[in-house]
Amino acid sequence: MKASRLSLLIGVVMMGGIGAFAVWLNDRDPLSSLPSPQHRLRAERSGSTLRGERRVEHVVLHNATVGDIGIFVSLPDPLPDKKLPIVIVLGGLGTGESNIRYLAEAGDNAIIGYDWPMPVRFYSGLAFVTQIGDTYGHLMTIPAQVSSAIGWLSAEPWADRQRISLLGFSLGALAAPAIQDVAQHDGENVGWTILAYGGAPFGELVADNPHVKPAWLRPVLAPVVDLLLEPLEPTRHLPHLTGQFLVLEGDNDSLIPETARARLWKAVPEPKTIRWFLGDHMGVGSDKLTLLTEIIGASETWLIEKGAVNPF
Repeated sequence: MKASRLSLLIGVVMMGGIGAFAVWLNDRDPLSSLPSPQHRLRAERSGSTLRGERRVEHVVLHNATVGDIGIFVSLPDPLPDKKLPIVIVLGGLGTGESNIRYLAEAGDNAIIGYDWPMPVRFYSGLAFVTQIGDTYGHLMTIPAQVSSAIGWLSAEPWADRQRISLLGFSLGALAAPAIQDVAQHDGENVGWTILAYGGAPFGELVADNPHVKPAWLRPVLAPVVDLLLEPLEPTRHLPHLTGQFLVLEGDNDSLIPETARARLWKAVPEPKTIRWFLGDHMGVGSDKLTLLTEIIGASETWLIEKGAVNPF
């Protein structure tokens, strides 16, 4: 009898501890829970090549605190006498080079692609379990990494630090709000932001994602993902942002539920422009190139009209 009471007491204490930990996770201040941008960076440049009228190179910004930051820098060649607006592009998982490949002709602007610190293809099976800690750590450093890169880019002699734009497409739209919030608090002025094909919160995206298998795992993972990734949650950062915003969405997006889409664009501060496109989620497959061209065209037009960039 005493043993059963002891077991019950231990169970109650454990559940209370888990509950308290969950409350702490949910109530964390997002900014104080994320690493801070770093300014002591060592730049390693490689692969500078001329492509048409642009010179491109890969740069790795080394820092022990937030890890190596990989960016792909595309500049007009030769450099004009005037300063160049900075356009940070956050695409789907992959390298910075792949994320800006469809912006080959970009006028007198600096186009920057970010190398996501996670693998292109997520781990599966046992590898997912063994690597989950590292993956979580990489996710939490993303805002500090991009903000650190913005600080480094702003100090370049060709940079117009008064014209910085942040373009988030798909996965990039989920990360952009936290990145901009961290950058703003670091003194960088991100004046124009595009959020394309995003949604919130993360748990709802997991619960409705057909690529997460087996299906029964989705509702189990959803609340865990929400708790763990709370510091990155877009709607926690959006109300604190300043600047001008363009939101792009698909009217029949199979990856982002309608409720999640609405929750994101409603949280975006004014002034904002919202535009819907016909069809499913954006992508780079041959069957989605027409849609991708329309999205890029709408993004470029808006940036030019708002004075964020020089004509493409």
